[in-house]
Amino acid sequence: MLSALSKLYKNTLFRLSLLGAVFFVVALFLALGNVYRLTISSEIRQVDKSLAAEVEEFQTLLDVGGLIPVSREIFLRSGSGDRHYLLTSKNQNGEDMVMGSLGEQIVTLKNQERTVIGEVGDADFTKVDFILVIPATDSEPAKERRMRGLSGYLQIDGKNVAAVVASRDVEVTMRTAERVKNAIFSSSAIALFLGLISSWYVSRKFTQRVEAFNRLATDVRAGHLDRRAPRNYSEDEMDLLAEHLNEMLDHIDRLMKAMRYAGDSIAHDLRSPLTRLRTRLETAATEIKDPQAEDTLFAAADDADELLKTFDSVLRIARLEAGERREMLSELNPKPILDDIAELYEPACEDVGLTFTSEIRDGHIISADRGLMSQAVSNLVENAIKYTPKGGAIHLSLLKNKEGRSEISIVDNGPGIPEGSRQRVKERFVRLDDSRSLPGSGLGLALVDAIADLHRAVFSLEDGMRHAATGRPGLAARLTFPRVRKVKSHASTATTKAS
Repeated sequence: MLSALSKLYKNTLFRLSLLGAVFFVVALFLALGNVYRLTISSEIRQVDKSLAAEVEEFQTLLDVGGLIPVSREIFLRSGSGDRHYLLTSKNQNGEDMVMGSLGEQIVTLKNQERTVIGEVGDADFTKVDFILVIPATDSEPAKERRMRGLSGYLQIDGKNVAAVVASRDVEVTMRTAERVKNAIFSSSAIALFLGLISSWYVSRKFTQRVEAFNRLATDVRAGHLDRRAPRNYSEDEMDLLAEHLNEMLDHIDRLMKAMRYAGDSIAHDLRSPLTRLRTRLETAATEIKDPQAEDTLFAAADDADELLKTFDSVLRIARLEAGERREMLSELNPKPILDDIAELYEPACEDVGLTFTSEIRDGHIISADRGLMSQAVSNLVENAIKYTPKGGAIHLSLLKNKEGRSEISIVDNGPGIPEGSRQRVKERFVRLDDSRSLPGSGLGLALVDAIADLHRAVFSLEDGMRHAATGRPGLAARLTFPRVRKVKSHASTATTKAS
């Protein structure tokens, strides 16, 4: 789960889409918060201004006519629906006088029953939020109403003469505020959730198209120049990119084919003159009487023969890459072929001081051309003999790998091939610097790779048997053939299919 989330977060488009979603949620939150400020907060401010105006009126009445006009005004105003007041003072006898609708109710502040009047001597009016509990009647149950008011003292000549509370019922406003707050948070949460879903969906669709380009790049890098990027012909930027890539690959493919055609044509055209040259050199060598000249002519004939072999290899690789002889593939058991190869090369290894072993198991059926498969394995064994120093070992095996596919391996404990060069040595005429002093044209592994591709087999190069004394990594050349399965047709006849 964590790995999947990590992979998703590494997706550039997902991060950009998520960032856009976050910006949208922040913008939505600010916009709804501004709506709250312009509606609820504005209404509360209007209530505060109205209460402040009333308190100023009470103070003015007190200054002009004393407590009696103030008491009368509070009595008259307490009868209106959402207005509630409380006026407390002392009469001439020192007794407390309480007037107003709040005096008959239970007033609680922060869920605790307490007074809403400020401390004596506090001339400033204080904003108070409290709950007004209206007792139950015969027709209605008890009610709780949220109130907002101003609490303080009316003064004459700087002395407190009466405590007053002026308040408004803001229950409806506060309920609306709660609904707006819930709407803000729920809308933001929904927007964020939808943003996550849309980011995942968009990145998934985009990743699928990018993966197609990645697969294309991998295939082209592996030498499959016939691969092309898929198009949906929507004319969007990804479709235009696929079009341009395909045009570029078509151009590269034409250049590669032209280059190969030129090389193959040269090889084909030079084959006949070289054959005549070798024949004439050998004829001249047999007819000449000078031993030194005879050796020189035979050496020249051998060089011409090497050139012919090189041209033959180039032509054979070209034919294999063109798909020739694919129709010659048939089901066969590779064990007899490998037994013959082992029997042929074991004495050759002994002659050059190498140890040759084999493990060729029976029970394998592959779809192959007998001659081509024999040539590929022979090339690999000869390469191992050529590059493995005296005292080394070579092992030929035919086994089933973990996927149940037939695998032919030629493993040695020679110098091996650096990992970064293993793909490059499969190309034509590529020879590493350490092997340039040895005879060869650099076409052996290219021919094996072409044969493997014709058989839809995998030709891989890996580390082989590490030499204990020198620490040489060795080389393991493997040919992994696809499985051959029996597939029943509609006519109940059996055909074979390579997987």
